[in-house]
Amino acid sequence: MKYGLFLLFALVSTHIVYSQPLHEDQFLVKPYLQFSTQNGMYILWETKTPATTQVNFGEARFNVSKAVLDVPVTLEKTRLMHEVLLDNLKPETNYFWQVTSVTEKGDTIRSEVYSFKTAVKDSSAYMFALVGDSQRNNTTPWAWGKIAALVWQDRPSFVVHAGDLVDKGLEKKDWLENFFPNGHQLMSRVPLYPVLGNHEQDAPYYYQYIVAPKPEYYYTFKYGNAQFFMIDTNRDVTEGSEQYEWLEWELAKSTATWKIAVHHHPPYSSDNNDHGDAFKALSTLGTKARNLVPLYEQYGLDFCLFGHTHLYERTWPLKENRINMKEGVVYINSGGAGGGLEDFAPTRNWFTLELQSVHHYCTFAIYDKNLVFKAIDHEGKLLDAFQMQKEVEHQSRASVVQPPAPHIITDATLYQIQTNVQLEAAFEGLEIRYTLDGSEPSRSSTLYSKPFILSESAILVARAYTQDGRASRLNKMQFRKMNPQAPINVKKTEKGLRFNYYEGEWQHLPDFSTLSSVKQGTVNQATLSDIGHRDNHFGVVMEGYVEIPATGIHTFFINSDDGSKLYLNDELLIDHDGDHSAISKTGQAILAAGKHKIRIEYFEVSGGQFLQAGLVDPVLGAVPFTPFQLQH
Repeated sequence: MKYGLFLLFALVSTHIVYSQPLHEDQFLVKPYLQFSTQNGMYILWETKTPATTQVNFGEARFNVSKAVLDVPVTLEKTRLMHEVLLDNLKPETNYFWQVTSVTEKGDTIRSEVYSFKTAVKDSSAYMFALVGDSQRNNTTPWAWGKIAALVWQDRPSFVVHAGDLVDKGLEKKDWLENFFPNGHQLMSRVPLYPVLGNHEQDAPYYYQYIVAPKPEYYYTFKYGNAQFFMIDTNRDVTEGSEQYEWLEWELAKSTATWKIAVHHHPPYSSDNNDHGDAFKALSTLGTKARNLVPLYEQYGLDFCLFGHTHLYERTWPLKENRINMKEGVVYINSGGAGGGLEDFAPTRNWFTLELQSVHHYCTFAIYDKNLVFKAIDHEGKLLDAFQMQKEVEHQSRASVVQPPAPHIITDATLYQIQTNVQLEAAFEGLEIRYTLDGSEPSRSSTLYSKPFILSESAILVARAYTQDGRASRLNKMQFRKMNPQAPINVKKTEKGLRFNYYEGEWQHLPDFSTLSSVKQGTVNQATLSDIGHRDNHFGVVMEGYVEIPATGIHTFFINSDDGSKLYLNDELLIDHDGDHSAISKTGQAILAAGKHKIRIEYFEVSGGQFLQAGLVDPVLGAVPFTPFQLQH
């Protein structure tokens, strides 16, 4: 889990603790629950000023007049953001808890007494709710508060959120003024498991407020007899990507009765204009999340849950782009918890079973191989419902016909001398064959037996085989050996980068050399803050030099909404093109100390605008370029 906070547990003799809320207005974010397991629960809150951290909790008991809070958990030092793990709890057990913080001035801040239940035992019944796109909109600003209240009335075991918790993730007020206050009653008693939406903008606030296993933007968790696969579809999910390989292994290894994927973007959608204006042309009927569909079908996924389009849609069970009532995956678009409602294409799509454009949420009640589903609108009316029962054993677990591709593990893909390489198979009994010249390996190719060293450039291609000869897909990785690139000798420079500003409508970065700029100037940093620009449909090119302080391997990053590219010494280092939300992408180069030529291209389609570039520090992480590093 994040932060690696050390908890100080102090068990005291059993006593009754029950105190009234005190100075609750000093909470910037009132206490809420995160990432429940059978044995643990995270409690988070934020104070307006630095304060101490303590949670008092206790197991619910019979025949007491007040909640028993006989176990204190504290953290050392004062802080603004408080994150406490209650550990060594009992499965499927009710607990009461209360938060107390003392400010550096001596003021005591105390919450009311809340309750939670730890995750149920594997064989128990449970119910979870699905919400998506709780972001605020000006037309129906009441939506998230009303949906959260209705979800709370259903008393779910937990909630999964399909992304776009807020409208602008980089603006703290969106978290403080809409998401947390309107969701407080629910989130103070029921844990919420979210995925990143495009409106989160991959902001630090998301990682501050949300608890999930590393790397946090994707993770898996088990609850009862279900396993959930939480995916960030803002990032790369194409075959061979980090998330694709992770998901392939996790699905193949899963023994859960119910397998459920959650991400923000829709693989199948009847929305009228998010995937092409259906009133003027053909729609793609979905996004890049469609890349994950082969894995869902291969490894027996039951449900794929998502949002992004602000409406409700349920598909027929689908497999191989057809309706398949026995082996198909059901796709549910639940993007109705807050964002401005959207509409559907003028003609019905082949995969659609139910659809409504209304604020709503969904519930899944599960016991063993039985499932009851409901979709409920903002007035509490039933929109849609069905029951599902797995009647035979093979429906509870997918048989692995094709083995997962092997993982390639390495110290570095870019090196001056050499790098270590390790190959890993998903299961015992699989053999790995590989080549180093980019050719497709066969069963007669080199058999992997132990880690090896690469001291030259290579294109490693690997695949796994079962004992009876069934082959995995290919996994490919390029390795590059190189000497440091020499710096550029520039006699005289000035601070900042030169920029050219353009206006036009593009879906990808244009060839700016063929366009005439609207204006030119200099910027002190690789951001948009110094450039006067319109809200949508514009582009910027920045050029100059970056000062590299020491010879070695340097990792550059660029974060943009929408597309961007970063060139170093006239070579494309980071290709981050396309219409996407604010997300970071990196690239590496071996550079000698001194000045190196840099060029940044950026364009904005519509919605939010964001650009930031810099170097990744081994300790500090992504650090934007400072004015002292950039010259022209």
